[in-house]
Amino acid sequence: MKSLLKIEWIKVSRNRIFWVMLAIYIVALIMAFLGLQAMLESTNKSIEESGLASVPLLPTNIYLFPHIWHNITFVARFFKIFLAVVMIILVTNEYSYNTLRQNLMTGLSRLDLIKLKVLDVIILSAVSTLVIVIFGLFTGVYYSSDYTFWDMLRKLNYVAAYFLMITGFLSFAMMLAFLVKKPAFTIMILLVYSYIIELIPAFKYSDTFGEYLPLRSMNLLIEAPNTPIFELLNISSASSSIPFSHIVATVVYSIIFWSISYLVIKNRDL
Repeated sequence: MKSLLKIEWIKVSRNRIFWVMLAIYIVALIMAFLGLQAMLESTNKSIEESGLASVPLLPTNIYLFPHIWHNITFVARFFKIFLAVVMIILVTNEYSYNTLRQNLMTGLSRLDLIKLKVLDVIILSAVSTLVIVIFGLFTGVYYSSDYTFWDMLRKLNYVAAYFLMITGFLSFAMMLAFLVKKPAFTIMILLVYSYIIELIPAFKYSDTFGEYLPLRSMNLLIEAPNTPIFELLNISSASSSIPFSHIVATVVYSIIFWSISYLVIKNRDL
């Protein structure tokens, strides 16, 4: 495993596009977190200055323990497409620079090649999760005036669910990249499938199999928090729990995506 990590690090450390895209993702994520709080506070200030007593103030306590973990993971899920682009670049670069063939010539098996990319999936998911944990701890401590150590940990299961969701989504992006090989075309397919193709049956058949489609099932791991701000926005899908059925579905789909990727590598002439 250490040798595989060293091989992958050599390739990734020299990839400028990877680091630029990863930096853009982290900055965009943090700016979204900070911007949401600033937007709520600015809106309340405008309401107070306008003297409209009939207009209710927006709740601004989104960063209080323990609800912060559900709130920020729900926001973060909308930025996972950035990470998917990074993952697609990592896979398609293997074809662009013929590094898959070179690795085979130096003694790696085709299964090892898939292991390398699954490592990328897990590491990217872990980095994203770590950013959320660090941000959540700092902002939670800053905004929460009365909390216990248990309050800090009580909803960390949403962080674990977020890690699982990102792992599943990046595994899907990895599979597409192995199938298509071209970065721009792969990204286009991912966008079309994510926001058009799967959404139609997901909502049309939401009462039956719709919610167990791959990406829909992953998204349902973290629905809108059942907190005042989302109640005010009248979001009907607000939830305060993580469905076990979708945990199982995401794990199963991830394994399927890895298996398909391996079959592509196994049967394709590199």
